[in-house]
Amino acid sequence: MADTTESAPALTYAPLPPLYKAMIWTSFLINAVLIVVVGVLVGILLLNRNQVAGLSELGPTFAANNVAELQDVVVKLQDSTIIYTVPLDTSLPVELDVPINRDTIMTPRNVVQLTEPVPLQAPAQITFPGGGGNLNATVNIELPVGLELPVDLNMDVKLITAIPIQLDVPVNIPLAETELGPQFLRLGNIVDRLVTPIAPLLPMPATPPDSSQPNP
Repeated sequence: MADTTESAPALTYAPLPPLYKAMIWTSFLINAVLIVVVGVLVGILLLNRNQVAGLSELGPTFAANNVAELQDVVVKLQDSTIIYTVPLDTSLPVELDVPINRDTIMTPRNVVQLTEPVPLQAPAQITFPGGGGNLNATVNIELPVGLELPVDLNMDVKLITAIPIQLDVPVNIPLAETELGPQFLRLGNIVDRLVTPIAPLLPMPATPPDSSQPNP
């Protein structure tokens, strides 16, 4: 009787492309490096567990001091003022019309006195008596030095000049009243929103530290 049992076909595997092989080996190498690094870090932590424990205890205090100082800085910025002295050295131009009339004359009798001879020339008409007729002529006279003439002034004199100004101008401007005021207010609100949820978990100091002061 003939054997009708059929043998199972042999399994064959398709060869992997070189790119896939390179990716697999790279993954193995990265995992090995990560395992070594984790082992080294664990060893360092075990060897220095006392120092690590001290840092874990100081961590909340360090965070609380920085959070408290940040809040204090924001509050003081909102209440700060700009105090400065601005030196001013300039000239102020002045242009105006000054009215001059009898009330502004400084002499007691509203007179002026000539300081040099003043020649005058004026046309004149001479009428002879007894119907002798008329004669057109020119009269030349000279006003002597020291002659006092009564005057009645009423005019506007344009005054153009510059007044020198040299002084120190003190400046005291609250920051809350400048354009920075709303921005500091926004910063304070952001800090409060960040700090409020974690403040109960931290040992907040009663007095905020001041990093600008030297350490005692």
